[in-house]
Amino acid sequence: MSYVQTNSVSVPKEPKGLGYAYYVTCVLLFAYTLSFVDRQILGLLVQPIKKDLSLADWEFSILHGFAFAIFYTLIGIFLGRVADRWNRRNLIIIGMLIWVLATGAGGYVTGFVSLFIARMLVGVGEAALSPAAYSILADYFPPERRARAMSIYTSGVYIGSATAFIVGGLVIQAASQGSEVVIPLLGSFKPWQAAFIYVALPGIPALLLMYTVREPLRRGVTALIKPKASGNTVATPSVPAPGFSYVFKNIRAYLPLLLAPGMTGMVTFSITAWLPATFIRQWGWTPGEIGPAYGLIILTFGIGGMLIGGLLADWLTGRGKLVGSVALSLCATLVLIGTGLALAFASSPTVALVAVAITTFFLGMPVALAPPILQSITPNQLRGQVTSIYLLLVNLIGLGCGPFLVAFFTDFVFHDEKKVGMSLGLVCAMAATFGVICLASAIGPYRKLVAEVQRAAKESA
Repeated sequence: MSYVQTNSVSVPKEPKGLGYAYYVTCVLLFAYTLSFVDRQILGLLVQPIKKDLSLADWEFSILHGFAFAIFYTLIGIFLGRVADRWNRRNLIIIGMLIWVLATGAGGYVTGFVSLFIARMLVGVGEAALSPAAYSILADYFPPERRARAMSIYTSGVYIGSATAFIVGGLVIQAASQGSEVVIPLLGSFKPWQAAFIYVALPGIPALLLMYTVREPLRRGVTALIKPKASGNTVATPSVPAPGFSYVFKNIRAYLPLLLAPGMTGMVTFSITAWLPATFIRQWGWTPGEIGPAYGLIILTFGIGGMLIGGLLADWLTGRGKLVGSVALSLCATLVLIGTGLALAFASSPTVALVAVAITTFFLGMPVALAPPILQSITPNQLRGQVTSIYLLLVNLIGLGCGPFLVAFFTDFVFHDEKKVGMSLGLVCAMAATFGVICLASAIGPYRKLVAEVQRAAKESA
């Protein structure tokens, strides 16, 4: 990377235009996609893992949710702070190396404990990605283009999940014809173990691509260095970070905006964890049938909802609508209450798939808009840390509690594993209701805070 020398303070020279910025977005999207493939492949492996490791639904929910979420969130706070002070590209590379190796290690597990450790390490590695990635994108794009860029990156949630369900379903279906899968140089595996190996392999080219990403100049830095020689002001990454008291000072805006993604996360992770099991148990489908079907829904409705949400949010921002993104998220979350109930009481697989398709489309909007909403009110030196808190709540509430609550209702309320679809729909509807309450309470404080941020930026300019 080249540098510009200004009064003995060196700052990175930025690439001209947005072409390279979108290239960086695509590389980060590829990494995020793979992280969700590695994360969501477990949803298709419920039945074979339960059978081979003799697990109950609630035990599997711990492997799928808490094993990943607890360590993802705990280490994420620390890594968010690192992302605010260190080279973000290099942090992502280290995290990718850890999660790719840990995913592959899933092929060698022999019991609950070893699989728990493998999933824990996947969480540790993936905790490095999003705090650094969202901070990088916020520096590469101006505010009026930020929502669409971040919605492209966030679509990795759906692209990765879709890939896991489509490819994973077909691989499992093909591999299940035999008792073992032989992978050259690595050994013989049961079909579900081989699935972990296969989804880990694309991490190798992803690591190489990350080396082509340049660390951008940090923008929106609240403190400035003023060299004595000429009095010119140059913003650099080495300035003191604002205290976390900024978040507590504006807690009326931050608290509901941090809790709401956790509620929508419950919908996301509950569906990805238990929808395959719902169709397998309740409707007699195979993994090779529900995997591609749900994967296609994710690729069309899910990504469509994210991209349309990002475009609408940028359009509203460009027209001066300060709370446009929050209002859009609120309206979309309202729809999820009805679709959750429709899923709970679906009378046929067709009705269930339609409910899932509508849910997936409108769920994509609040999922894609949560990061740019938070970035718009957060100083640069706090973005990684605020993102890590956002991810902590998404994963503790969404991934940790969502799949577990579905299993709890199935095992201890309905006492029938074929009722998992009703459990899934009810949990989704309840989570969406709380999400609506959070977003509605955030509108006023958010409008006030984003206006203050914009006014301060104009005065600084």
